[in-house]
Parts: sequence; structure tokens; C-alpha cells
Amino acid sequence: MSRIILASKSPRRFDLMSLTGLDFEVIVANINEDQVLTDVLNKYHSRGIRADMYQIAQEVACAQAKAKAFAVLDSVGKSEDVLVIGSDTVVVTADSILGKPTDEEDARHMLTLLSGATHRVYTGVAILGRGQNRTFSSFADVKFHAFDDLQEKLIEDYIATGSPMDKAGAYGIQDQGALLIDSISGDYYAVVGLPVAQVNRVLREMLV
Repeated sequence: MSRIILASKSPRRFDLMSLTGLDFEVIVANINEDQVLTDVLNKYHSRGIRADMYQIAQEVACAQAKAKAFAVLDSVGKSEDVLVIGSDTVVVTADSILGKPTDEEDARHMLTLLSGATHRVYTGVAILGRGQNRTFSSFADVKFHAFDDLQEKLIEDYIATGSPMDKAGAYGIQDQGALLIDSISGDYYAVVGLPVAQVNRVLREMLV
């Protein structure tokens, strides 16, 4: 059996990977995520390519996932019988990509901005090793409740938990952030951080 490595420190991705029933370990990738984002944006700018924010966000998610997987694969050695899974989640509106908040005020700004509107969440996945390179993505459209007195209170209570601070877009659908959400269309697990059914299928194909 190949050595399977999840290149992520996210407890949410760990829990989802556990659903596959496959034995795996965790090695955290050390990459400059800001540089990956800058490289993708510069590519579009230098080539004069017109693309909407959704297209850019999808590419960023996949590029980040590949960077994480390659970093870990390089650290363990490509000669081993190993498969490395990198994953990255990007929250995007029609106008901008929302990363992790820098502080509570930034989290408040993001959650207020998302209220009453629909945004998209992409999760990119790269699985590398055994002479193979599989990269794919999944997404969902998420609509927040309108910004009213209750939504404002829910946002403040949520920020007080500290949970928004390590999440793209300043919320997690699997925790108290769920109270802010009106509806979702698409892959729920892409919003959590790993499209686990697709990951499971691709992994098992690669293990044959």
C-alpha cells in the first residue's frame, strides 16, 4: 500500500479524509500562499488575459493545492511509493477574493460584505506521486442571510468565539458560521475544505 500524506494542518480536512477509510498521515506544507496568489494574478496581468474573479479564484485554489502537495512530496522524496494530497479553499465574490481575516475588524467587514449576497467557494485539490499528477476542483454557491439586527448580533457573537480568524472568508460552514447562511447550492464539502467523495475516487484510481 502506498504511503498517503495529507499536506494540511486543517482539522476539518483531517476529519473528512478519515471518512475514506484509508490510512494516511499529516505533513504540513510550508509555502508562501501570498506569493502563489500574486503569481496567478501577475500571469493574467502580464498576458492581458480577461478573466472574471471566479475563474481566477478557481485557478488560485488549484495552484495553492499543487504548491502544498509539491512541497511535501519534495520533502519526503519522489522515489518513494507515496501519494500526497494538497488542498486549498478560496472564497470569492464577483469583485474580490477573500482570504483569512487579519483581525476582528477585517472579519467583521468580510461577514458584513457577504450578508445578503451569494458568493462562491472553491476548493482545489492536487494529488501527486507514483508518476501521476491529478488536479481538480469543486465549488458551491453560498447565500448569506440579509444584514439585519439578528445577523449583526450573530456576526458579533461569532467573531467573539475566535473561529473566523483561521478561515477563508472569515467563516466555517461546519461551525457557528452556519447560522449566517441562508442556502447553499453545490458541494457542501468544498465549503468545509475537501471534496471528499471526489478525493476518495481519485485516490483509489491512483492506487490501482
